[in-house]
Amino acid sequence: MPSKGMFWGNVMWPAEARFGRRRLLTATAALTPIAARAQDAGDWPNRPVRLVVPFPPGGPTDIIARLYAQALGPVLKQTVLVENRAGGSGVTGTDYVLKSAADGYTFGIIDGGSLTILPHTQPKMPYRVPEDVTPISVVTRVPEALVAHPSLGVKSLPELLELAKRQPGKLNIGTAGAAGISHLTALVFRAQTGAAVEVVPYRGAAPAVTDLVAGQVQLLFADLPPLLPHIRAGSMTTLALAARQRSPTLPDVPTTGEFGFPKLLAENWYCAVAPRGLPAPIAARFSAALKEASQVAGVKNELAAQGAEATWTSPEEMLALMREDSESWRQVVVTSGVKSE
Repeated sequence: MPSKGMFWGNVMWPAEARFGRRRLLTATAALTPIAARAQDAGDWPNRPVRLVVPFPPGGPTDIIARLYAQALGPVLKQTVLVENRAGGSGVTGTDYVLKSAADGYTFGIIDGGSLTILPHTQPKMPYRVPEDVTPISVVTRVPEALVAHPSLGVKSLPELLELAKRQPGKLNIGTAGAAGISHLTALVFRAQTGAAVEVVPYRGAAPAVTDLVAGQVQLLFADLPPLLPHIRAGSMTTLALAARQRSPTLPDVPTTGEFGFPKLLAENWYCAVAPRGLPAPIAARFSAALKEASQVAGVKNELAAQGAEATWTSPEEMLALMREDSESWRQVVVTSGVKSE
């Protein structure tokens, strides 16, 4: 079991392609048998199954994969291994998965941004979304939180906006990486609220959190898990969650929608994917196994302790989420002109 103090420590938060109508219909048609024919997958799996993580060991994607691997083993009655293939902000490992044999023995546990953000910010992508992807399920959701250094003296989003009006251009908001979800969320925040704040992208969550605690930046947009220990210690103040609903971990923290910004939404999610052409019975079997694993206490409790949520979606629901998020982030990228470093 991973240490809670080590959970989301030192990761850069990246990751998409625009879904045309024809491409979406093609992908949906490919999914239909998965939902309709959840039939016998034969003797699959009759050898170990690999979960490929496109980031180094110790980061959020890796720990999510290892939690699920432990839970999936007894469900599938087979060894489930985790393999790390880092590089290219997640592109290298994701591409490896999508170009692997579609035989049900190689799956990817990846962040949603690899499917919904990176294809818009990278000048060239080795894989196509959704054509090269067999979506299986979203496995974990994580809200983005807006936090402030206590010395700023603000306790809520309205108080921050009032301060920003009085001190235009004097406030800095850090983000956990350039052209990733927290960076794009900060840009959306600035556009929707009109707050004149300077957006400062860092190379990962850890240095951004360190500088906020030290008072080098006044604000930070980042995934909730790496912020949680500091929030509990009182070294940062949570102003809002860019989520549709409040987090059970911080039930007293309002959402951006409650403050009048319902379109200021940014929920990081992690998912299971397979190469194009995965046989429908195997996809259905693995989807059902993930659903069962998501309900295992060890998975649910460990993720909840970090401010994350174990979840499950059907392949069709995941495809719809990919489409919605991809278009939303595409518009942000086009408007802002931001690109990956």
